[in-house]
Amino acid sequence: MLTGLGVSLFFSMNVVMLTMALWAYADKPDTAFAAALADFLRWIALLFTIPVLAWLGVPLARNAWELLKRRQLSTDLLLLTGVLAAFGYSVVSTIRSMGHVYFEVSCVILVLVTLGRWLEATGRLKASEALHALESLLPETVHRVVTVSGAQTHEVLIKLSDVQVGDHLRVRASERIPVDGTVVRGAATVDEQFFTGESWPAAKRVGSPLMGGTLNLDGDLIVEATALPQQGALGRLVEAVRHAQSVKGRYEQLADRCSRVFFPVIGVIALGTAIWHGWQTGAEAAMLNSLAVVLIACPCALALATPLAVWAALGAAARRGVLLRGGETLERLASVTALRLDKTGTMTTGSPSVKQFLCEAETERSEVLRRAAAITDSSTHIFSRAVRGFVETTDLLPKLENVRSVPGRGVVARLADEPGEIQLGSYRLMQESGFRVGPRLSAAIMHLDQDAESCVFVGWDGEVRGLFLLREELRSETREMIRECRALGLDMEVLTGDHAARGARLQTEIGIPVRAELLPEQKLAAIRDLRAAHQRVAMVGDGVNDAPALALADVGIAMGCGTDVTRESADVCLIRNDLLSIPWAIGFSRKAVSTIRQNLFTSFAYNGIGVVLAACGWLHPAIAAALMVISSLVVLGNSLRLQHAGESRSEGLQLPGRDPVQTELTVSEVAHD
Repeated sequence: MLTGLGVSLFFSMNVVMLTMALWAYADKPDTAFAAALADFLRWIALLFTIPVLAWLGVPLARNAWELLKRRQLSTDLLLLTGVLAAFGYSVVSTIRSMGHVYFEVSCVILVLVTLGRWLEATGRLKASEALHALESLLPETVHRVVTVSGAQTHEVLIKLSDVQVGDHLRVRASERIPVDGTVVRGAATVDEQFFTGESWPAAKRVGSPLMGGTLNLDGDLIVEATALPQQGALGRLVEAVRHAQSVKGRYEQLADRCSRVFFPVIGVIALGTAIWHGWQTGAEAAMLNSLAVVLIACPCALALATPLAVWAALGAAARRGVLLRGGETLERLASVTALRLDKTGTMTTGSPSVKQFLCEAETERSEVLRRAAAITDSSTHIFSRAVRGFVETTDLLPKLENVRSVPGRGVVARLADEPGEIQLGSYRLMQESGFRVGPRLSAAIMHLDQDAESCVFVGWDGEVRGLFLLREELRSETREMIRECRALGLDMEVLTGDHAARGARLQTEIGIPVRAELLPEQKLAAIRDLRAAHQRVAMVGDGVNDAPALALADVGIAMGCGTDVTRESADVCLIRNDLLSIPWAIGFSRKAVSTIRQNLFTSFAYNGIGVVLAACGWLHPAIAAALMVISSLVVLGNSLRLQHAGESRSEGLQLPGRDPVQTELTVSEVAHD
């Protein structure tokens, strides 16, 4: 398109110069030489106009014909009618060797319309650059490991698109993981920051899952593909953003409806203009003024006004780690007045940690911790993981036998060389097993609020030996998120099914109302009441347990969609577990909707005023074509400002991965320290 535009611009400038010469020196020939010069200029202008019509007019005619076959009257047909009218009138004047020619009008119209289309295409590419950048994270080629005979293997370089599920792929240090898969050989640290939000690399070993698009920092891995490239975590993310760009919101639908009525309305106005000026002034004025009406009314800016702003906003949000389901979601998010949040997994990390450890006898402290480490090492319960993370022992762990889980109570096991059992779990487990609690731990239990705090006990030989006090941790950004949401004027409240005592403690910590001990249907009722009171409510949850509430809210926001961007109940997916993305998304959506309104107002005002001026005969077609491009440029620039607005907060904006060399140096320095 750009090549055709450049060549056509060269011919068009020559046509303009020839026309100026014709008007200045040979418009009213009074000698035979002047008449011959006028004919020469007309024919040369005609000759130079033909390549412009062929290069830029044919695509316009092809588009108009395709839409006409589908019974759609398009603006391309209007433009084509005007261009052919000016060209046909000029050809007749050239053949007759008398009268004005308007070849330059046809050329300038085609050049400026094509320039507008090129700007539109460029704007779409810029608005979608986040998708292109994400797609470029996956390598174009990969090394597939092929078994020749027995244990002998060799590598074959293949295209990424040729990878099949079950293929074994080699990924060296500083290379990106090409597909979702599982490590079958080797070990490495992998940068997964874009998907998980964790800045520290994750250690991967045999059996560890990998996500396509993440960066292998320092190891040599053999990976078994578990998904096709386009079906992995990154592929699902790209496809979700692409789908969001195709979903139209209220403003886009408004622009589409207006564009559909443009042809008949402008056609009638152009015809009326031609009849009026033809009757008042003549055929030449009728053609020029009706052509000006057609050009100034071309809804290029209107067609760009909403979709370009939406595309730019969705792309910027995707770079920030916020996935919006479409333009309609963007509009609803901008109108949110109330925010309701789940507690566990949303306000808190969802993973408890040990805040305090008490031992009945300090002399047994190391042995209690050693046995607790051994029994939790074989359990996947969230409390067991918290205890195991707290116990940092380098001692050799004792060998356990007959490890079994007691549902809702804890874990029981037996040492290989001891007859008794080790038990780790709740106070109820200790009571049911008849374990005695010593005076020190009894005094501690008396001061604990069993509803507000979770306790894990460990004991053997009929006695409770230690107590681990667990608490959920607030996310580090929780308080800042609350401050920013208040600055946006949002009514905030936490809805949780947790104990009332824990809810009261959370309310004291964060300073906003907390409603506790709510069943799922009670959460739904709370949101329903808000909507009945004409509040536009957004619900924030983990996207799984809170699915009904997310679906009922005007906008459902799901946390931590890094590896699952297809959660149906959520309108907004926060790819990273970053609460600060919530006020950012709401504030950014308000700015995006404001930009859409500005674009629509500019487009309607431009078209309305321009049509009146053109119909009155105060606007030349060439000037109308130039103004059409200017209006498109205004809308384009205003929309693409959203890309820079999306970068107002620096953290989390970078696309996945960091400089491999710098990352490896950092890891080495830390290891050395």
